[in-house]
Amino acid sequence: MWLSSPNDQNICWCVIRLVGIAFFVLVLAACSDMSIQQLGQENQDSLKKILVTDIKSREGQIYTRELRKKLHIGGKVSEAYLLNSTIKTTSSATLSVQGAASSLKKMSMTTTFELSDLETGKTLFADSISGDATLGAVSSFYGQEKSESHARERLAILLAQRVGHRLQLYFLEQKQ
Repeated sequence: MWLSSPNDQNICWCVIRLVGIAFFVLVLAACSDMSIQQLGQENQDSLKKILVTDIKSREGQIYTRELRKKLHIGGKVSEAYLLNSTIKTTSSATLSVQGAASSLKKMSMTTTFELSDLETGKTLFADSISGDATLGAVSSFYGQEKSESHARERLAILLAQRVGHRLQLYFLEQKQ
């Protein structure tokens, strides 16, 4: 009824097109200052040169294996950097919901890592990354123990992935 005449319909379509075009122009203008870079061959080569030191615990073994998978894509080359890491795990007490105790626990894992030059021994980059997991809700002690070990493994993998991403960002920043 309100768009009864063909002239009114044409005006409405023109307004809708103009609004759509204005929206896309605003999106392009907002993204114009953004710099998106790809992880190029130079960064891949830098990541392949990292020597990852072993950590003796079970979580440390999972962490270093996952980190090596992330860094050494396509094989390893002669080392130029050394990555030392430590892992610390903390577990909080039982969580309660509205006064009723449950068997849920919160586990946090933190890795502190340091990237250094093998020739000079100079520290190039150091950082700390953490992750959290909730576990439990199992009544048996065996189930609780398994739930805790699975949470430790998941957190070790998560931290390795985050460290790998952080190292990729470090080498991207160095390239600029």
